[in-house]
Amino acid sequence: MLQRWRGLAARERGMLLLMFLAIVGAGLWVGWWEPLQKQRTHWQGELPRLRAQQQELQGLLSTAQRQQQAAELDTAALRTQLQASGLNRYITLDDAHGRWQLAVRDAPADALWNWLLPVLADPAAPLQELKLERTGDPNMAVARVSGTIVMGQGNGGGGTQ
Repeated sequence: MLQRWRGLAARERGMLLLMFLAIVGAGLWVGWWEPLQKQRTHWQGELPRLRAQQQELQGLLSTAQRQQQAAELDTAALRTQLQASGLNRYITLDDAHGRWQLAVRDAPADALWNWLLPVLADPAAPLQELKLERTGDPNMAVARVSGTIVMGQGNGGGGTQ
């Protein structure tokens, strides 16, 4: 191969080198430069869309965090809920040792359950103990209950008894 190369005229060697450089250049263009340009063009179109999505998601996240902070259950909110449902006459709330103890005395069962079920669905108030029994005349149309309800505050655990 080397003898053949030396046997070529200078002009032929120059043309072969030029052709070789053109082929290498075209190969680099097609195999490296053009894909880079396509990728650059693609990301120039995608980045504004992704930035807009990021801003929208940040807005949603901050809204969700504000709602979560506003929805946290505390003793004052629990008392307000009891008063709004008309159960504050029947339930005494004691806030001690990181939990709420509610003493129920002769409360209407339907009103108590209508208030209690949504409250217990909130993970901020896990049920730890529930002891209720029917009180009053068994022939009454509206059942009345008495007993105790113990709920944890925050992420406290505990099962139901």
